[in-house]
Amino acid sequence: MKKDLYLDFDSTIVNSDKAICRIYNETYKDDPEFVKAEWRKHRNWSYKYVCPLIHKYNDNPVHVIQEYYGSEIFFEYLEFYEGAKEVISELKEHYKLIICTSAFPKNASRKVLWIEEHLPEVDEIIILIDKSGYGYGKERVAMMEDHSIFIDDHPKNLKSTKASKKYLFKFKETDYNGDWSGEIVDSWQKIKEVLLS
Repeated sequence: MKKDLYLDFDSTIVNSDKAICRIYNETYKDDPEFVKAEWRKHRNWSYKYVCPLIHKYNDNPVHVIQEYYGSEIFFEYLEFYEGAKEVISELKEHYKLIICTSAFPKNASRKVLWIEEHLPEVDEIIILIDKSGYGYGKERVAMMEDHSIFIDDHPKNLKSTKASKKYLFKFKETDYNGDWSGEIVDSWQKIKEVLLS
């Protein structure tokens, strides 16, 4: 019987930061204070370091980020992290693949459709609608199956479940991913080594 493998979506399977920065760059490119947003420098969920004009011109920058995440263009710009698609296809042979992701109301249906189109290998999709805008709340999914595994980029999500094995996907340092003393994977090649060795 296959083990259950829970995978986060944004900033774990796909490079959401790159898509957000691309939307920002196109939106604000003509502003006199514009500095191109570099996704590798992203450190904070509200993108205050790399997308400062959102914070300058909007009373509720988190709402703007939510709008970006829910836009059609976001899903057009979305890219897999290097190796993610190929490794997920290989993992399918050994694991039941479950995407467990937070979403916003406008983002949820587009996310499911994107997953259906680009990741047909996935067995199950769990969408948690987080209206607060901060993308956590995965304690609602206990993950108590024998030998279940969970990979997520946010320590708060990992700590909230009872998965047997938990890995932090830490592609880069952020304000929110430092508080983790468990196992870390920093690429899909590393995930392949850990889960298929």
